[in-house]
Amino acid sequence: MNLKRLFMLLFILNTVSFIFVAVVINKYQKSTIKLEDAYQMQYKSLILAQELRQSSDDLTRMARTYVITGNSMFEEQFKTVFDIRNGDLPRPQRYNGIFWDFYTLGDKKPILDGEKIALKELMQRANFPESELNLLYASKKESDDLTNLEHKAMNAVKGIFQDENGNYTIHGEPNFKLARDIMHSDEYHEAKIRIMKPIDDFYKAFESRTKQKVDEARIIVKELEFYVNVIVLFSIILFLMSFFIILFRIVYPIDYLRKVMMKLSSNDMSVELEKNKYQDEVGDMIASVQIFKDNTEKLIESEHQIKLAMEEATSANKAKSTFLARMSHELRTPLNAILGFANLLRKSSNINEQEKKNLEVIKRSGNHLLNIINEILELSKIEAGKIELVPKTFEFHEFIKDIESMFAFRCESKGLNFKLNVDSNVPNIIKADEQRLRQILINLLGNSLKFTINGEITLNIYAQNKKLFFEVKDTGIGIDIQNQKKIFKPFEQIKKDDYNSQGTGLGLSITKELISLMGGTIYLKSFIGKGSEFYFSINYEKSVKNKLEEKIFTKDIAGIADVNDDKTILVVDDIKENRDLVVQILNQYGFKTYEASSGEEAIDIFKAHSIDLIFMDILMSGLDGLETTQIIRKDLNKKDIPIIALSANVFEEDKQKAYNSGANDFLSKPFDEKELINILQKYLNIEVVFEKQEKVDFKLSFENVPKDFFEKLIYYCLQMDNESIKDLISTNKLDKKSKKFLEDFLEDFDYQSILKICEKYK
Repeated sequence: MNLKRLFMLLFILNTVSFIFVAVVINKYQKSTIKLEDAYQMQYKSLILAQELRQSSDDLTRMARTYVITGNSMFEEQFKTVFDIRNGDLPRPQRYNGIFWDFYTLGDKKPILDGEKIALKELMQRANFPESELNLLYASKKESDDLTNLEHKAMNAVKGIFQDENGNYTIHGEPNFKLARDIMHSDEYHEAKIRIMKPIDDFYKAFESRTKQKVDEARIIVKELEFYVNVIVLFSIILFLMSFFIILFRIVYPIDYLRKVMMKLSSNDMSVELEKNKYQDEVGDMIASVQIFKDNTEKLIESEHQIKLAMEEATSANKAKSTFLARMSHELRTPLNAILGFANLLRKSSNINEQEKKNLEVIKRSGNHLLNIINEILELSKIEAGKIELVPKTFEFHEFIKDIESMFAFRCESKGLNFKLNVDSNVPNIIKADEQRLRQILINLLGNSLKFTINGEITLNIYAQNKKLFFEVKDTGIGIDIQNQKKIFKPFEQIKKDDYNSQGTGLGLSITKELISLMGGTIYLKSFIGKGSEFYFSINYEKSVKNKLEEKIFTKDIAGIADVNDDKTILVVDDIKENRDLVVQILNQYGFKTYEASSGEEAIDIFKAHSIDLIFMDILMSGLDGLETTQIIRKDLNKKDIPIIALSANVFEEDKQKAYNSGANDFLSKPFDEKELINILQKYLNIEVVFEKQEKVDFKLSFENVPKDFFEKLIYYCLQMDNESIKDLISTNKLDKKSKKFLEDFLEDFDYQSILKICEKYK
């Protein structure tokens, strides 16, 4: 039987048992009440019979005392007793056999404070059977007859006698002897006997009747006592049986389950379950626990497999990170030499125009390769969660104007309108990561420009709740629902028959992660044939003008004023080309230099010579740059000498390791010559001399240039086609200064300045 039915059966049995107990106890109580009533009736009946007999005795005693003493008090008491028995006077509250014994002396009057009721009526109230009442009535009648003799005796004492009609009309001398004779005559005694004979018969009948009722009530009470004992005993047995059933069928199995679950919760799978021991709900629970155990064993096994897979994935990810870091170092190291020496050669006066063009190709190709490396590393940083923001204070409105000028002309070249709406609540000076925000906007606006054939591109900006909100909208080809779900995933691109896919497909993925890092979110609304709308937000802080950071100089460097020959710089790098590059740059500005190809050699040179600044490569065989820096700082106790870390590893942890080892600053390979000179200016307190740019009279230089020249120049700038720009400049009749002006901008890839000129003179 299952537990539910068993519980219902026990509940019904216990309920019926308790009902029977309640019914039997109720009947037992009623029977005891009946027995009590029988005893009460017996007592009341005895009291009434006793009162009848007692009143008769009292009347006799009072009459005899009166005829002997002639004391009127006894006559008055005689009449009082007679009147109380007949209901003419109230009955005393405690009217018992000794009541009149307290009134035999003195003039003390009895207190009659009870109910005025005749003895006969009391007998009727007592519900005596008719036969018993008749006996009492007969006794009372005889008592009344006896009273006539007593009246006759008491009147004789007063000298009043009966006439022939029985009336007391004859008056004479008191006759005490007659009175005594009457009270002690055989007639009086016979009358007394006649009174007691019905009372005696009443007692016999009464005793028989009340005894029968009491016996019947006792029998019923005893029977009910037996039933009560049986029912209570049965209920106790049933309760104990229920307790043991619950104990063995519910409590013990549940405790067993508890112990099993405790072991399972601690991954102890050695416990064995008794699945077939219980054929009820507990058995179902045990079966469920068995299923849970089986699933847990599978889960543990699965977790073990997942753990192994995670370890393999972690190992693979670590290998990937190591590979990317190594490949980044291996690629950026030669790029450092390629771009560095290309810049040095471009400044040489011993090369012809064709060689300059070749150097431009080298530089442009190197920069393109560097951008690809940086983009891949950017994604790797994001995946590893190692990318960090560098907030700084900048002028937001100037920043947005640069973005506007960059895309306004590109839109115009495609026949598109570019709209910029900046809300008045957007502050001018803010603190945020300017570089990342520029990267995000260029990516989103560039995508809109790429996918929009006609119509317009709109950029809306507003501020709210310490966030900047941006809306990039276009009227381009749109993106279907399927592509909207994957467009923010790495290496995913929209494929259209009439659209030539370009790029790596990392742009929007990186954009989304950057926005998330900047405390914002991005989402997309797009409809095929109608266009796309990108909405994103970033966190920012309001700032003030005096916190604006100084920008690194952008003018060409002519030299360094008053170079002190005592300023000696140590260049440490295990790759000769990298050392040669830094040394040649420093030598052309007049600095004295030493070279070291290892950490050990660097320490020896440092000990032997007076060094003012060290450029320290990080990755070197043997004693690396970090260890060498620590030795200089701690063992040689040189804490004031500037040490600049040089490395092709550009991960943030690499920079932090360099700083922790004691480096003052960090230069990433490949580095720009201006960055290197900026470091020297910062730590050696030198004065940099810039080349003076000749002012160009734009009105004279470009006043005769045709409009289509500027239109072509805008188009080539937007395509970043340097060769076409150079051909356009050379084939048009521009004066030497104007050509040199445009070529200088082109050399620095400063398309923005060229576009501004086109905007002014178009």
